[in-house]
Amino acid sequence: MKIMILGAGAVGGYYGGKLQQAGHEVGFIARGATLEALRERGLDLGGKVVAPSWAAESAAELVQAMGTPEVIIVASKALPGNATFGDLPQVDELAGVPVVTTHNSVETHYEAARLFGDERVFAAVIRAYLTRTGPAEIRLNPGPLSLNFGPLPGVRAPELDAVGRFHAALHAAGIDSEYFPDGEIMVDVWSKAMFVATTGALGALAGRPMGVLRTELRPQLRGLMDEVAAAGRGCGVALPADIVDRTLAFADEQYAEATSSMHRDIEAGLPNELDAQIGAVRRMAASVEVGTPLLDYTQAVLEARF
Repeated sequence: MKIMILGAGAVGGYYGGKLQQAGHEVGFIARGATLEALRERGLDLGGKVVAPSWAAESAAELVQAMGTPEVIIVASKALPGNATFGDLPQVDELAGVPVVTTHNSVETHYEAARLFGDERVFAAVIRAYLTRTGPAEIRLNPGPLSLNFGPLPGVRAPELDAVGRFHAALHAAGIDSEYFPDGEIMVDVWSKAMFVATTGALGALAGRPMGVLRTELRPQLRGLMDEVAAAGRGCGVALPADIVDRTLAFADEQYAEATSSMHRDIEAGLPNELDAQIGAVRRMAASVEVGTPLLDYTQAVLEARF
């Protein structure tokens, strides 16, 4: 299968590398030192080097090299001032190609739908503890490796052979995957947001890893998760009644020193996904008049500190 990936950081690099290892043709859109490393050495996946089929600086350039892909994975970060989708919307050859969005945001999938059209967009949920140790160098830490995806609520996505083939390709690459055909993917999107946004923000605020968040700071973590659950339900997402307990139990299963990429980016003073994650939940909550005082406080203090 011919797959285009926007972004070769932790998520795009690792998942794309696994797909390339499984025999698929993968082309990456990357910049700077990462693009140079892809071209000169390839992807280093924890000591195993994988050479991508193609690497380019833009979608237009990549299409010239690889032709039209069968599916596009958007694995860029939703950062302030960043062109989250690059030049993908401007490349005519990509019209009609399914777009899989992997962002840790409850908003970005809808932004993609406005740009590409509802029927082309498949929201995805990534679960993996990945660490980028250098340009095109990614390590998988203990924990899951999965990608669930599906169309947005209320959208009858066309029956595309590429979608079924992509699902099979993920399994062949050793990546767990479940396809949700009728909009149920947003339950998974909000469930992940409940975990990654709250642990990332609270971890950065406290300067502590998962082992502390789930013990000494468990009441605070639960309070943030409760607000995410209320916001999701207010937006019509059928989150399970025990979703907070299940999410806390998932946190209990992770290794104690785990931190999220947002946590690390905030502490390092780098552009980060705080607004794309916490801010997005707050905006969605406000749109249905659900209060989020703890999330409001957390984002305000982090923005004031860093």
